[in-house]
Amino acid sequence: MACTVAKLTFADLSVGQEVGFEASATADDIDRFAAVSGDVSPLHVDEDFARSRGFGGRVVHGAYLTALVSRLVGVHFPGENCLLQAVAMQFRMPVLAGARLSVTGTVAQLSEAVRTAILTVAVRDVGSGAVVATAKVTVGFTAPVAGGSAGG
Repeated sequence: MACTVAKLTFADLSVGQEVGFEASATADDIDRFAAVSGDVSPLHVDEDFARSRGFGGRVVHGAYLTALVSRLVGVHFPGENCLLQAVAMQFRMPVLAGARLSVTGTVAQLSEAVRTAILTVAVRDVGSGAVVATAKVTVGFTAPVAGGSAGG
């Protein structure tokens, strides 16, 4: 997965600034996430079970959507200079395997005193435009340590 990581700093951000990306949530993505997380609930991994519970197919893990929020801040906005401090997710409707999603973050608040940003995030189903999840995210910022290296 080749992707350029953003390098925004606290000083680069302004209230109202917005960045987003699109991602898929395929059956293979669900299987890989289930393997990594250990969450093999049949709602996620068994098509027939999910349908028997009234869903149109396998349901994407809520934690997968949270991972997309983590990707937003760690890769796209602000990127390598940030440290995710808190995430509060709200899942508004189930996301089914095969969905194409957009994840958009907007700077809601900046605190110079503690050098943190609060982002509001919307996860949308690209096909329907419906907001499937929202989040409030707090990020702090890192800076290179003079003369040192990590783990040194």
